[in-house]
Amino acid sequence: MKKILCLLFVFVAIPACLYLALDRENIDINEFRLNSGYQEVNLTEGITSYKDVGDKNNKVIVIVHGATFGSLAYEEYVNVFLENNYRVITYDQYGRGYSDRVHTNVSIELMEKQLKELIEHCEIEDIILYGVSFGAAVVAKYAANNPENISFIGYQVPVINSANVPLLSIVKIPLYGDLLSRGFLVPGVLKRIEEYEDLISKKLLDHYIGQFEVKGTESFFKKFFLGNAMGNRLNDHNIIGSKSIPSYFAYAEDDDEIDSQLVEEAIENYNNPIVKKYSGGHFFSSGIEREVAQEFINSIKK
Repeated sequence: MKKILCLLFVFVAIPACLYLALDRENIDINEFRLNSGYQEVNLTEGITSYKDVGDKNNKVIVIVHGATFGSLAYEEYVNVFLENNYRVITYDQYGRGYSDRVHTNVSIELMEKQLKELIEHCEIEDIILYGVSFGAAVVAKYAANNPENISFIGYQVPVINSANVPLLSIVKIPLYGDLLSRGFLVPGVLKRIEEYEDLISKKLLDHYIGQFEVKGTESFFKKFFLGNAMGNRLNDHNIIGSKSIPSYFAYAEDDDEIDSQLVEEAIENYNNPIVKKYSGGHFFSSGIEREVAQEFINSIKK
């Protein structure tokens, strides 16, 4: 009996105490989004926080952010697009930024549905899409199903088929997956920003870290990484390419998080897309956001 109690203490009680002690979530989403400056719309799966700026009569660019950074990371892009006389819509995908932490299955279909519903809410019939990293996967999924709505597509470091997420396998470990996710996976996601701290504003850094204090964020990311959200999008790119939608790709050959060869395989589906290669890894645009954004605008005008 004593041995059993000892084992229970080591393998149950201690992990349970660690799990509770490592909990960083102490903010309700409504508290977090207070004074955010974002508009809100209650879509099918929850509240989506978004911004719709610029002359409503201008051509619309919708920016779709990546897996961990919310839309706040693309303010410089927004400024450049506005300066070039575009109406710009940015939004936070479910589970990130100021949008709701959903409790349903987290899938690529969910993210596509959110984008589709937001576009319908904003009453847009002809759009330019710009997706970054996982956001490019969402854009590809949407564009494959709604090619008639799109006049131009931009992909920056697009996830084509999964991404290199260190420590992801630990969340699959039976019984201890939640503890290991809380103790290692989430801190790992937070740590990825450290080398870019000097290139981003304090406002964005605080926002990025702060979103992980919102209740439900950890659970969302676990479902996100274990679901089909980062599944294979090559067929989507094949469909989009067959529709001859003008397209633009910007990626880095030294990207450690996505396979640049898969990006090039996706590009082969398109008829004369504009392709820009950079160096600097997955976050090559850090510090040169305005340059990258203007390059995209120049590509649209060609």
